[in-house]
Amino acid sequence: MKRTICLAGMGLLLVSMVMVSCAPMQKTVLTKSNVSALKGNWEGWTTFSSVQSAPVLTTMQIMNDTVPLAGNITLINLPDPVASIFPADAKTAGGNVTIDFNNGGITDQGTLKGQRGENFLEMTYYGGEKPKLIGWFYYFFAKGTVEFKKK
Repeated sequence: MKRTICLAGMGLLLVSMVMVSCAPMQKTVLTKSNVSALKGNWEGWTTFSSVQSAPVLTTMQIMNDTVPLAGNITLINLPDPVASIFPADAKTAGGNVTIDFNNGGITDQGTLKGQRGENFLEMTYYGGEKPKLIGWFYYFFAKGTVEFKKK
């Protein structure tokens, strides 16, 4: 009897461990007190709605830990259909585009936002052991999604 109870307890423990490890990512609401977690280097993929078959390797560097956030986003080795979206002066000889920003802020919903003119970016922060930023953008009449992991 004791053995059965012990085995059942161990089984429940294993099941609960599996369920916790498979739990979905939890959104972390950004505030002025935790925005410092964003500082550093991020890497991920940008997918343009008009060219979904060609995700673009993208890096982001956030240089400070207070609002307004400053840094840059670099789209690496843009394929021709995506490169044609950007103004000529934004592209480098290697097919990269770097976008500097200095006005990153926090929305009322606790997401990261940046805006310059009609260009707009909004990302949700998922904290924890493997932090992520996932969001969407509108840039020079192009829109799409972006997902970063902290390096």
